[in-house]
Amino acid sequence: MRKLSILFVVALVAIFTMSSCQNYKAKNVELTNLNDSLNYTLGLSNGEGIKNYYMQNDTTDAALKEFISALDKAFKGEAAAGNEDEMYQLGLNIGKSIKQQENTGLMNNRALVVKMNLVKQGLINGLKQFQDNSMTPENAQDYLQETMRKIQEEQIKAVEDNSYEGHQH
Repeated sequence: MRKLSILFVVALVAIFTMSSCQNYKAKNVELTNLNDSLNYTLGLSNGEGIKNYYMQNDTTDAALKEFISALDKAFKGEAAAGNEDEMYQLGLNIGKSIKQQENTGLMNNRALVVKMNLVKQGLINGLKQFQDNSMTPENAQDYLQETMRKIQEEQIKAVEDNSYEGHQH
């Protein structure tokens, strides 16, 4: 009986270790609509910036794991203060910001829904400097800015059109 318990614990630890390592792997993602694309590109463009600014000399995944761990905790509302590590604090701040956007909409646009799994994978891909077939971090930044500009222009035009129609009656 005791051997079975020990074997079960070892198997459980192995499964947890393998699944947690996979959380930090760069990979292609499937983007099915505009909302998916904006979530992913937000992560991708910011991931590269974080890599270049904070982790340019990091050859291990330790900083990445610390960052993603804090990001996940903050997004789930589980983050506790006390860890003074720079990457942990950065992960907390970004996780809290993304969590807040669940209420205000992605990039403060209520029409856009936050999809943390896509933002997070974009961040990981940017941090790992992963190049998928369709988008580089530079392309992601350009796409993000141009698409958000178009969305804002459409919203302003819709408000102006509604205002104009209201004055005609």
